[in-house]
Amino acid sequence: MTATASHLDAPSPAVAPPPGNPRFALFDALRAIAVLAVVTFHVFALSGAIDRAVVGDVAAMLGSQGPILFFVISGFLLYRPYVAARATAAPAPRLARYARRRVLRIVPAYWLALTLLAIFPGIVGVFSGDWWRYYLFLQLYWQDSLAGGIPVAWTLCVEASFYLLLPFWAMAVRRLRVEAAALAVVALGGIAVQVAAARNEVSDLVATTLLGQCTWLALGMALAVASVAAERAPREPRAVRWVVEHPGLCWLGAGAAFAALTALLQPGGLFGIVQALATEQPVGKTLAAIALGLAVHALLVAPAIFGQGAGGLPRRVLALRPLAWLGLISYGVYLWHLTVAQVLALPGDRAHFTSDGLDLAARVDTLTTPVLFVLTLGATTAIAAASYYLVELPFLRRKER
Repeated sequence: MTATASHLDAPSPAVAPPPGNPRFALFDALRAIAVLAVVTFHVFALSGAIDRAVVGDVAAMLGSQGPILFFVISGFLLYRPYVAARATAAPAPRLARYARRRVLRIVPAYWLALTLLAIFPGIVGVFSGDWWRYYLFLQLYWQDSLAGGIPVAWTLCVEASFYLLLPFWAMAVRRLRVEAAALAVVALGGIAVQVAAARNEVSDLVATTLLGQCTWLALGMALAVASVAAERAPREPRAVRWVVEHPGLCWLGAGAAFAALTALLQPGGLFGIVQALATEQPVGKTLAAIALGLAVHALLVAPAIFGQGAGGLPRRVLALRPLAWLGLISYGVYLWHLTVAQVLALPGDRAHFTSDGLDLAARVDTLTTPVLFVLTLGATTAIAAASYYLVELPFLRRKER
């Protein structure tokens, strides 16, 4: 159960963004990378390839890192307007406008997908007495509804709670002026919850809520603070200059940290970096995994934040139009892909939907995983494009008014 909707944040350049956001257009491609990681994990899991050495390990780790990347993106893009307003003594974003934008960004496409998938193939729970949990982003808080509805929407529950708290956090920080220390406390609090979950001292349900995932959001928020500070500094900070001049080394470092993380955790390891398992996880291993995860995502997104317009392979990759377009529609891919993959791969999955599936995992004898990946990505891309242009985009235009 993996994926997220943290790509639900700053509008895409194709949606008439407010001033300033075009500088972060490369984040569309980062969203595409995140959603491709999640799709890869689910296809490998459904085809059975997740149990293979090396490629299965990598796929499993991609599945855990995709949602984290979305959380980091969300923390950065949503918090930066507050930081920029405070730095220039400008008024903070108005609460009513902020709330309207958040609702129009995530609710219409999600409610549409949830309802249509409940009709066919009949995802469980949506038309039950617990319908309100799924439609109000609350299914994460009960074990019996966590896997119902659209299972990957647990991350939407985290996002929704973050959306609710962020304006009040920004208001408090603006008054108290203790931003760096406050973000450090938040990050450490999330780490403490993850460590407790790894030691089976709290449930994995707690670890998957905002309490356990706030570390990744805090990283994105800290990068927003660094971005504004670098923009206003009379001289470019040395660390920022290094990122601008060496984006390839940033991604090389991210790749090395990802490889180390994969070797440390291996398949069946800590979900979302840390998950309570049947056996207690060593504290040192948990802390090392969290540190490596922070390094992966800080180094991965840094070239998209600093040095916009500069060269380097990472920025050229992030500027690729097909990747940016996939990021543009990635919310729909996120919402639809798992159920589409289950229908394609399985004969049926009564735990998640009521209709029969195509059972392609058993029927396709050669290149099963690549075939399922292509079919899943192709089908969900078509559905997501229709969702974006017919549903999301009209509401996004209203959001910008």
